[in-house]
Amino acid sequence: MSELNIKMPEDLPIYSQSTLRTRLQFADLDRLKGVDTASVWEKSDKCIEQLENASNVREARVGIKETTKAGLLEMHAVLFNNRERAGQLRDKPVKPRYRGHDCPDPQFIDHSLDNFFDWLTAESISEIHSIEKAALVLTRIVDIWPFEFGNLTVAIMCANIFLGQAGLAPFFVLPQHVKEFDAVIGKAMTIETQPLVNTIYKTIKREMEALAPR
Repeated sequence: MSELNIKMPEDLPIYSQSTLRTRLQFADLDRLKGVDTASVWEKSDKCIEQLENASNVREARVGIKETTKAGLLEMHAVLFNNRERAGQLRDKPVKPRYRGHDCPDPQFIDHSLDNFFDWLTAESISEIHSIEKAALVLTRIVDIWPFEFGNLTVAIMCANIFLGQAGLAPFFVLPQHVKEFDAVIGKAMTIETQPLVNTIYKTIKREMEALAPR
C-alpha cells in the first residue's frame, strides 16, 4: 500500500474527542474489571480473522500465552497455516508501508526481534500500564514487519496477551474502522503513539461497559 495521507486523530470517527491518557485516566476501567469478557474475546476472534484472512484465531489465542519470539513465530504459523512461509521470517526486503517505517532487511529481522523481546523483559516495562504496553508492542512488531504477510494480525494478537493478563477485554478493529486504524498505525510509525493508545483504551471501555450490569 502506498503511503497514506494521514488524518489527524480528531478527524477520525473512532478517535473523536481524543485526549491524552494518563494512568489515572485509565483508572475508570478498574470498576469494569471482573465482568465476564468471554463474549468479547469471541467477537475479537472473528474481527481479527477478517483483517488479513487469518484462521484458527481462537486456537492461537488460547494456546500462546507468552509474548516471546518463539511465541510470535508459533502464532503466525497457527494463524496462517494454509499459506507458504507461515511461521517463517520474511526473506526479502519490503518497501515501507508507512512514513518512518523501519522494515529492516531480512538479515537484521532476527536481531531486531531479539532486541525487542529482551526490552520487554526490562524492569521499567513492568511499570507501564497494560494499554500503553499493548500499543508499544503492536507498534514495534508492525515497525519490524517480520513476516511477508499477516503482520498486523500477529501484532494485535501479541498486544492482546498483555490486555488479557490484566483482566481487560481485547483490542480489535471493526471492519468499518480498518482505514482509520491504518492511519493511526501510520502515526505510530512516526513515534506518535497516543492515537493508538487512545483507540485501544476506547475499544476496551466500549466493550466492557456493554457487559457491565446496569
